[in-house]
Amino acid sequence: MDAIAAVRARLRLPSVPYRHRTDGRIAVTIDGNVWNLLQCLDLHLATELPATKFALFIPREVQIELGAIADTSEKASLNAYIERQMSESAIDVTAVFGFARQDAGLERHGGFGFGTFQSEDAIALYAALHGPYLLNRSAKGSGLTGNEADAALAVSSLSSVVLTLDVKPGPLRVVSDHGGKVLDMTPFGHSGLDLADLIARFYQAT
Repeated sequence: MDAIAAVRARLRLPSVPYRHRTDGRIAVTIDGNVWNLLQCLDLHLATELPATKFALFIPREVQIELGAIADTSEKASLNAYIERQMSESAIDVTAVFGFARQDAGLERHGGFGFGTFQSEDAIALYAALHGPYLLNRSAKGSGLTGNEADAALAVSSLSSVVLTLDVKPGPLRVVSDHGGKVLDMTPFGHSGLDLADLIARFYQAT
């Protein structure tokens, strides 16, 4: 049994219910690889995805990846764009509750007043992804290990529409194929749809 088949067998994702927000808004989680596209299209997220209809998030792991973008002249405009959108669009950083690390490593967890507890479905999904996609992975330039951010995004798809350009085999492909709300943004620039319309249609159809 290959890795994806093993995850499928353990998760049975089609039976995992999506957790809708009680306030009626659509939760949207943004992968780190989408920011270049958003900047190229010159989108102002506070306008495109108004707070009355959408709640925007990035996982702590994606925040770490964004923080590792090189501080060079070539990346200055992207870094400035991300910082501006994070502030003006009130994008919240999510983290699983946990206590601070004793070593000097990157802190993934959030403490009191910041971190949140995972649902049983989220815990089961993360556990199923751990062996095939996270175990024994080496660290990348950001300090995260391979697939670590993708696993956090995959878990987010149980209660949020995840915007990503990452369609390669891995955690996001698994949950996309089996019930998680993962929206491939690759065709967006040529779709003719507003971002809000694209997300709303996907949210209602999946």
